[in-house]
Amino acid sequence: MEIDGFQKLDLEKSVPSKKTTPKRIIHFVDGDIMEEYSTEEEEEEEKEEQGTNSTLDPSKLSWGPYLRFWAGRIASTSFSTCEFLGGRFAVFFGLTQPKYQYVLNEFYRIQNKKSDNKSERKGSKAQAAEVPDEKCHLEAGVREYGTIQQDAAEAISQ
Repeated sequence: MEIDGFQKLDLEKSVPSKKTTPKRIIHFVDGDIMEEYSTEEEEEEEKEEQGTNSTLDPSKLSWGPYLRFWAGRIASTSFSTCEFLGGRFAVFFGLTQPKYQYVLNEFYRIQNKKSDNKSERKGSKAQAAEVPDEKCHLEAGVREYGTIQQDAAEAISQ
């Protein structure tokens, strides 16, 4: 008796609980019939397609939902258009550039000038080059300006 109970459980497990209908039934000329069932992957793909293609058909809506549908569509289209045109106009009129960039540039220039003045007071011998092609400038009144230092020249003369 127990074996029959286990066999019944196995049969219940092996038989699918939901009755599947064939996706297609193909009738051949010689009288054979072939039933084609969809797989789980195909069913999932169909559900995804139905989820993405679930657009409303306005012809089947009553007046309230119909007006709400068109109001939403007009609002979303208007917003998208304004956002696109706003970005284009901002670029055209130069509104994407910083408003007070010239003030920042002046501040950095003054800071660089102050740091240069401090370095001159400390007696630095080389200045930073303003022109990118030039490496550095030596001050005219400094000992290292010429090719021979005075100490070396005095030692040679004695």
